[in-house]
Amino acid sequence: MTVGLLTVDCFIPESLSLKDKRHVLRSISERIRREFNVSICEADYQDQWQRTTLAVAVANTEWPMARRTLHRIVEFLERERRLNVLNTDIQQLY
Repeated sequence: MTVGLLTVDCFIPESLSLKDKRHVLRSISERIRREFNVSICEADYQDQWQRTTLAVAVANTEWPMARRTLHRIVEFLERERRLNVLNTDIQQLY
């Protein structure tokens, strides 16, 4: 069993308030949960209305499969027009 962690720093240019930001994040998070069967949460910048850090965790029996899933999530986020990906980091935790 292996656990992978993806952290993604993002900028949400169209967000004008925390309410706007949370609306965008809720929508994106639900789509990622449904499509990739992972855990996702906002890990940093909760009080800033145009910045966020998302943390995504995945568990799998093999690290290459977990890493592939995390890379697919990065690609998904890079295609998302409502946010700009600033930085990503993928780690094997266990």
